[in-house]
Order: sequence, then structure tokens, then C-alpha cells
Amino acid sequence: MAVTHVKRPATNRAERPATVRRRRRRVRPHWWYLAPALILMAGVLGYPVVDAIWTSFQHNVLTHPDADHFAGLDNYRSVLTDGALLSAVWHTVVWGAANLVLQLVLGFALALLMHQRLAGRAVFRSVVIIPWVVPSIVVALVWRYLLDPTSGPLNQLLTGLGIVSTSPQWLADQSTAMPVLILLSTWKWTPFVAVILLAGLQTVPKELHEAAMLDGAGRIQRLRYVVIPGIRTSIALAGLLTVGYSINNFNGIWMFTKGGPAGSTETLTTLAYRYAFTEFDLGRAASIAMILFAFLLITSSVYFYVVEGRKGSKS
Repeated sequence: MAVTHVKRPATNRAERPATVRRRRRRVRPHWWYLAPALILMAGVLGYPVVDAIWTSFQHNVLTHPDADHFAGLDNYRSVLTDGALLSAVWHTVVWGAANLVLQLVLGFALALLMHQRLAGRAVFRSVVIIPWVVPSIVVALVWRYLLDPTSGPLNQLLTGLGIVSTSPQWLADQSTAMPVLILLSTWKWTPFVAVILLAGLQTVPKELHEAAMLDGAGRIQRLRYVVIPGIRTSIALAGLLTVGYSINNFNGIWMFTKGGPAGSTETLTTLAYRYAFTEFDLGRAASIAMILFAFLLITSSVYFYVVEGRKGSKS
């Protein structure tokens, strides 16, 4: 009669297979490698957000340090009923929408040009990205000199050609200040959008273009049915980044007009700065920052739902 020996399962750590113990030793260190970066991100990103949220519910005025107390929603009520906020919201929407449309359209056109096999393409690509890599302070100094109403080369050229009779006050006129700032922002940041879209264009398979050409599709049809669908993710990413940095672009407005003239270029970022460092009311400044943060969070969520969510459902 044959005797069958049944192997007992390991009941303690000493009896576990050596392969299991080695596998766990290989897995555990990965989390330890990520821990310093996660802690650093929590400190650098998490703490300022939590502190701003807490400050937005506080009556925190630097000129009256003894009067600090928990204010609840008073700061939000104060800024929401302030006429300056409604004007700043409108200017922020105009500023963000105009930058989005102009930079996407011009960036797409530049990307198409940079994607072509032209003579001196490398030089052309290097020249195109110059406005993007130039520091913002340098851009502000150069353009303020060019737009100077008395000695600026642009006004001298326009008056010399007889196009205008008097030198325009580009940054001091309420009717021209915001359009000029939008054009300057478009000039600086369009190359960034073009680089993103160029990367997308380079991922579109050449076989799709060849198949469309064999089917008799012209350039416009290939652009509509091959190129644009192929770079849809790049377009969405460029649009999201454009909205984000346009709304947060404090330097692009403050270094030129400081929100003027007469508040015609006041956005949420400049208004929050004015509350914090002119009126020294950190509570109301933080509440405006939280409103702006909520808007950007909603925008990012919509992007990931529309773009990434659809990609996940298709897969």
C-alpha cells in the first residue's frame, strides 16, 4: 500500500519559500525610494494650499494684527459683493479666452510650418521659440520702450508714415491697454503652443496621409479628417495649459499696467495682489486665490474627463 505524504503549508515566516521572501525584499524598497519625493511634494504643494484655505476663512489684516479671528465666510461675502471682483472676473475671462483662441490658431499654423521640410528648417524653429525663452522682465522692458508714447520707435514710425496724427497711449488708454497686453502675451507664448502641437504632428502616421491622398483627399480634407483628429490630445493639452498660465499670468499684466488704467486690465491675480500688498488684507486675498484655484481645478477636471476619460473608455 502506497503512503501519500501531504506537505503541510508553511505556518511561520521561517517556513515560507525563499522566493516569496526575496520577492518582497525586491518590492519594498520601491516605496521607500518614492517616499522622499512624496513628502517633498506634500510640503511644497500641499501645505501652501491648506494654509491659503485656512487664511481665506480668517480676518487677517497685517495693519491690525490684534484683530485676527475666525471670520467664516465673511471674506467670500465681501469679495463677492465687491464691484471690483465682477470687473476682474470679466477681464480674466476675456484675457483667458482671447489668449486661448489666438495662441491655438497661430500656434497650429506655426506648427504646420515647422513640420514642413523646408530649407533652413532648424534655423526657423530656433528663431520661432525665441519669444518663449526670453525672460518676462526682458520682454516687459523691451516692449515698454517700443510702445513708449513719446520716444517709442513704434509711435515714431506710425507718425512718420502719416498713419496716426498723434502718438497713441497704448498702455495708458482704456480702449487699447487690454488688446495690447493680449497681443504681447500671444507673441510670447504662441511658440510654446506651437512646440506642443508640433510634437503631436510628428506622431501622426505617414500612412494615413498617403491613404487619404490615394482616396483623393485634398490638403483641407487631410487637415480636417487626418491631422486634427490625430493631434486632438495635443490640442486639448495645449488649450488647458494656455488657459492655466494665462489666468495665472500675473507678470504679463503687472509689469505693464499694474491693472490700470482705471482698472481696465485688472484680473483676479492682480486684484488678489492688490488686496494682499496694498490693503494688507490677507484674508480677502486668499479668498480670491481660492476662487481662482477652484476655477482652474474645474477646468483641469473637465479636460481629464473629456480627453483622458474618452481615451480610457475607448480602450
